[in-house]
Amino acid sequence: MIAKFLNSLEAILIPMLILLIAFVVDAGVLFYRVLPIDMNKDLKLFAAIMLGIAVAFPLLLTSVNSKLLKQKYNIGFPEIFGFCSFFMTLLFFDVFSEQVKSFNWYLTTVFMCLLLGLIDYLYAHLFVKKHNQINESERQKIHYLELQQESISIHHDLKKSNEVLEKYRKELNETRTGLKEAIERLQQANEKLTCPHCNELQKSVSAYRNHIGACKHNPKNSSSLNGKMKINTIK
Repeated sequence: MIAKFLNSLEAILIPMLILLIAFVVDAGVLFYRVLPIDMNKDLKLFAAIMLGIAVAFPLLLTSVNSKLLKQKYNIGFPEIFGFCSFFMTLLFFDVFSEQVKSFNWYLTTVFMCLLLGLIDYLYAHLFVKKHNQINESERQKIHYLELQQESISIHHDLKKSNEVLEKYRKELNETRTGLKEAIERLQQANEKLTCPHCNELQKSVSAYRNHIGACKHNPKNSSSLNGKMKINTIK
């Protein structure tokens, strides 16, 4: 559970918010120093706090949309945040003051300011990367769900196509069986209408009967013809 929390965006966002609050205080103090001296103290304090918030919190919004800055200015939120934090901390500790201080003080102060700026840069950079990673993970999840839905739709269409194909296969088999039966009946009809003596196919039953009675190859007709010829010869 702890490992999951440390790998989440919230684990990065919490120290980021703490750093932003410190950034607000830092900026508010600097604004309080540069505001007019004769200004009402309460109004001056309120203005300094509002200006500090106005400077600090837009940086968090910029971190979410850092790609837009990189497209136009080729610079991102982490670099801006780290530099501003370093320079504002230097101003906060009056490093550029005319009053000369010890080398040890300058070394310690500049090192702490540089360390704070580096931490701010690393946290901001980590926040942007983690935010982009979560967005990419969400996009992949949505893409996976779309592919899954598309797969289900294709499977449904394929199942429907198989059902239609099976239906047409059955109809084709029935048509084939019917056609085979029709051919068999036609062959049987042709056999009934075919003269057994000369194998000549007739168009109808009446034509078949007339042909049988007059077919030259019919033995009955040959006998009748021979009898008539004999009678005519005797006469």
